[in-house]
Amino acid sequence: MQMLYDITMEHGATLENELMAHNDRMEALQEKMRKFLSPQLFQALVGGTADASTKSHARIKLTVYFSDIVGFSDLTDNMEPELLSEVLNSYLTRMSEIALKYGGTIDKFIGDAVMVFFGAPEFESDTAHAERCVRMALEMRDALIPLRDSWARKGIPGKFQVRAGINSGICTVGNFGSDQRMDYTIIGNQVNMASRLESIAPPDCIYLSDATYALIEELVEVEYIGPRHMKGIHMPVEVRELIGLKEDNTAVSTYLNVDDNHLEFKPLDLNLATLPDDDRVSIQKALSRALIHLSPRPGAASSE
Repeated sequence: MQMLYDITMEHGATLENELMAHNDRMEALQEKMRKFLSPQLFQALVGGTADASTKSHARIKLTVYFSDIVGFSDLTDNMEPELLSEVLNSYLTRMSEIALKYGGTIDKFIGDAVMVFFGAPEFESDTAHAERCVRMALEMRDALIPLRDSWARKGIPGKFQVRAGINSGICTVGNFGSDQRMDYTIIGNQVNMASRLESIAPPDCIYLSDATYALIEELVEVEYIGPRHMKGIHMPVEVRELIGLKEDNTAVSTYLNVDDNHLEFKPLDLNLATLPDDDRVSIQKALSRALIHLSPRPGAASSE
């Protein structure tokens, strides 16, 4: 009996160790999966609610965000691969952090381009998706200020400017690919429109379609650009430039007033050596916003 007991205990200890090792491997695998999947899709897969089939599609209204670095191809020709990798990784890391903060599903990175959508796999409301998307886009634009400073201090050359486009509309979302390799992504004309809006936006500007603007017009401050003809889009698209959130006007007015297309800077007498970081960021935002208002606008007949 004692011998049988000892054998049983030894066998149980072996099984327990194997189970613990298996659990450790599963946790390590899940940590790796987290880096390749959006949090929403990861939870759906782990929770068993995601359908791993290429026939799993849905038609749903989403808000889609596209952005890229202006003139990135020229930057790649003038930078060492190590510096380029450092810049791109730090940029994409910061953009990812902001996208996840607002609950966006990061669809993919295409070189320097970022694609994020709101509304799947978790749906809240059309207005909430559009609001979170524009808040994300504005924070991404503001985040470029400290990133540029950081890169400049490291001696990295280049004028890093980002343009973006946002559109809301019915998209097809689901798994696309083959039985061996598939992606959870979105397709459709509304996705293409967001991409086209990004491609015609000036540097450091965010273009909104009329469909997105209609959902959050009480929240945002915009400048009307007018109808634009875009490649692959049959009808002209009413375009507006996202300037900021109406609730942020008081913060900007500390240094800058914008009223009926008039810019007024408040008198500045600052000791840069002792200026707090918060004030530096506020001044940088005011200057960036002034540059947005002062930037030349594309002609009304612009097309791609």
